[in-house]
Amino acid sequence: MPPAIATKLVAGRERNDCAICALAMYLGVSYEDVLREVAVRDRPWQGRQGLRLHEIERVARALGTPLRRLRKYDLTTAYGVLSVPKHLVLVRNGLVIDAEPGGATLWELDDYLHTYSIRPGVLLVAREDG
Repeated sequence: MPPAIATKLVAGRERNDCAICALAMYLGVSYEDVLREVAVRDRPWQGRQGLRLHEIERVARALGTPLRRLRKYDLTTAYGVLSVPKHLVLVRNGLVIDAEPGGATLWELDDYLHTYSIRPGVLLVAREDG
């Protein structure tokens, strides 16, 4: 299954749910669909502490979209789940959607990276063979 064509904004609901929100937006599924997969695969649910990349990949695969990790990419054209220090955001064509409890925020990429003084990490994107 390819990533969502249109991005529905998903706001965070509690601490450390950025992976759930970013996956929901990227895959075009509900927060609850992602949360259900996390809960089923992560007992006792350590997801409350956040998810590691391999856990995110496992959940996405279970939801029908295998992911691959990219270390080299162009964020002005990229579409995927981006890791930044201790956080995950959705990037799409030079924009960053940051799911925070209480509301998601939309940023220009350069403004986001500069405001938080961060460097982008691994980008998770849908596998073309998946």
